[in-house]
Amino acid sequence: MKPYEAYLLDFDGTLFNTYQSLVGVYQYSFGKIGEVCTPEQTAFYMHMSLSECCDYRGLSDPAKRAALFAAIYASLDFPRFLDEIRIFPDVKPLLEGLKAENKILAVVSGNTPKHISLILNKFGLASYFSVIVGADPNRRPKPFADPILAALREIPSLRKDQVVYIGDSLQDPETAKNAGVAGVLIERNHEYPDYPDPKITTLTELLE
Repeated sequence: MKPYEAYLLDFDGTLFNTYQSLVGVYQYSFGKIGEVCTPEQTAFYMHMSLSECCDYRGLSDPAKRAALFAAIYASLDFPRFLDEIRIFPDVKPLLEGLKAENKILAVVSGNTPKHISLILNKFGLASYFSVIVGADPNRRPKPFADPILAALREIPSLRKDQVVYIGDSLQDPETAKNAGVAGVLIERNHEYPDYPDPKITTLTELLE
């Protein structure tokens, strides 16, 4: 894999297996507005922004949308849901390898900055990252370029051809393309066999 100076990493599904946690978060939060969310729906929604999720479900009532957002943002940090989060085994070897090469590391995610920081600290990973970009109501979410561009403003000495963004959903390389940086898809379970652009099955392939 071509080396880069800065590695921007998605959070959910890339650094951490948050699926089981999000099943609880979404069931709780949709229940707060009188709706149901199944585990299968969660697996689909977790790759969308909350606005896209609401649009997909036809949830147009502003009050219900606001209540759903509030419930999700609050319940992400409930202890019973935090306990369901697992780190992928290839994460620490990647971070240690990149740090040994003095690479810049950042998290760029649609999750909340508070939640990202909480989990990074819980697993002892916060010191690896110089930049964290999470959800911001004043910024367009992925696949718009805005989250990556926000991260690049924190590391302005780099050219865009020195930056790569790695994520587990198709919107991640799309976001990278929109931002003018390289994108790599990680498909741990061969979810996208026909995807034609750069992809890996483990994060440690980035060190090869």
